[in-house]
Amino acid sequence: MAILKRFKLSPVLGYLIAGAAIGDHGLKIVTYDQTKLLGELGVVFLLFAIGLELSFERLKAMRRYVFGLGTLQVLTTAIVIAGAMVLIDGNSSAAIITGGGLALSSTALVMQVIEENRSQSTQIGRISLAILLLQDLAVVPLLVIVPLLSGNSQASLATALGIAFLKAIVALLTIFVAGRVLLRPIFSFISSESNSANELPISMTLLIVLSAAWSTETFGLSLALGAFVAGVLVAETEFRLQAEESIYPFKSLFLGLFFMTVGMNIDALEMYEKLSHILTLSIALIGIKTLIITAFCILFGFNKGVAFYSGLLLSQGGEFAFILFSLGKESGVLEESSANISLLVVTFTMALTPLLAALGRKIAEKVDKGLGKTPTQIIELGARDLTNHIIIAGLGNIGKMVARVLEAEGTSYVILDLDEDRVKEGLTDGFPVFKGDVSQADTLKALGTDRALAIILTMNNQVTIKKSLKTVTANYPDMQVIVKLKSLKNSREFYDLGATTIIPESYETGLQIGGTVLKFIGISEQEINRIKVQFRLGNYIVAKKEDSLSEVEYND
Repeated sequence: MAILKRFKLSPVLGYLIAGAAIGDHGLKIVTYDQTKLLGELGVVFLLFAIGLELSFERLKAMRRYVFGLGTLQVLTTAIVIAGAMVLIDGNSSAAIITGGGLALSSTALVMQVIEENRSQSTQIGRISLAILLLQDLAVVPLLVIVPLLSGNSQASLATALGIAFLKAIVALLTIFVAGRVLLRPIFSFISSESNSANELPISMTLLIVLSAAWSTETFGLSLALGAFVAGVLVAETEFRLQAEESIYPFKSLFLGLFFMTVGMNIDALEMYEKLSHILTLSIALIGIKTLIITAFCILFGFNKGVAFYSGLLLSQGGEFAFILFSLGKESGVLEESSANISLLVVTFTMALTPLLAALGRKIAEKVDKGLGKTPTQIIELGARDLTNHIIIAGLGNIGKMVARVLEAEGTSYVILDLDEDRVKEGLTDGFPVFKGDVSQADTLKALGTDRALAIILTMNNQVTIKKSLKTVTANYPDMQVIVKLKSLKNSREFYDLGATTIIPESYETGLQIGGTVLKFIGISEQEINRIKVQFRLGNYIVAKKEDSLSEVEYND
């Protein structure tokens, strides 16, 4: 891992290589069957963590991309691959299973790469999550039709799919209702009863994750889908951060094991013997999926660079293909040789994912530069899928901190800055940042301000802040505008211009230092927070009424 990090390569490659070295086709220290379940738990914890960063409101905002973009990608990819296979060997049953399996991408790998690049809040992160969620749902009908195609089932396709759909509804409703009723009381109880070692919160979080995963698996859905729904439900409570802290060590451990189990499927000797065949099929799969995803992303209004990056990032085979192809082989729908080749192609393309992601990112940057679009057009393309988001003006240290806080809570945001170097640095760090002036009305329109929840002005230049406030108030009079100032002096003027809340930078620094001192001398955390709230309320209320204010003055 250290060697790969030194060369700025994804640690995922290290896990894959380690798995290949110690697995069935290497030193045989452990076998795939021995570690398969532990690996699946990695995907379960990953999906739970993803769910924690979302909310039902955000999922509702994504529905067009989940059910529109995701459905088109899965169906079109499956039809194209299946059609090509029918033309080659004429076996329609095998073609349907293979096409459906290869249409899926790797949730674990893609989300891990996105997390490494800190791209969860960018369009790439949102597109990938939307498509992957639909793919996880698509596993259900694919698993249902395997026994039907083998002739081992007496039920018709419509009946089998109907039963599977009803089971899915029952499973998800059960988790939803149980979560809504039980989660908040459970976490309230364990918060009051937990000790410093935190065994109880960790144990309860593990129980919730595994119970939800077991519930969906029992009804024929994937383990990961139940964990994801449980994560979204926990995210709706005030105990989200506590749950996230509890599962983080397990997520990292089991996810590493998952990547190693994928590596255990790599038979270096067989891959070498059939290298030309595997390379040809892998290139074909990557090419087909990249073209289809790119085309549909452009159709849904995303710019060409983001669309192509998304296509490459999602062009690999996925972990569910292992289950689907193994089931197809056992039921006789797939011949053993073709199933093995398909699995090798899936494994090989999964191993290429970190490299494909890096390539896609570089190409996307060049494509976007060569489009010749105006800054406003670039902003509009980058923010057009956002709803209920926060607009941050200024990518200084405070702007970055605000962005990370919003990201931790799963709140969508977009950043604007006039400094080109800061914009480049921000993009490298994974921030959804654009070069632009928030004091311009056309820029505000491009940012989707009419769909935004609030604007945060973190710039240092007071002239720019005043100009921005005038533009926002003139065009969006009901918008919540939070302004960061050095101090509360002259704050009356900013409130008159339309500021909803003013946060004094020096005042907050003083409160934090004072709170730290109180903690050193033995004052409880609860009392420190009470004092801070009292000072904030008093000072900020007075600031709205008076033009001049002592920095340490407050109301009782």
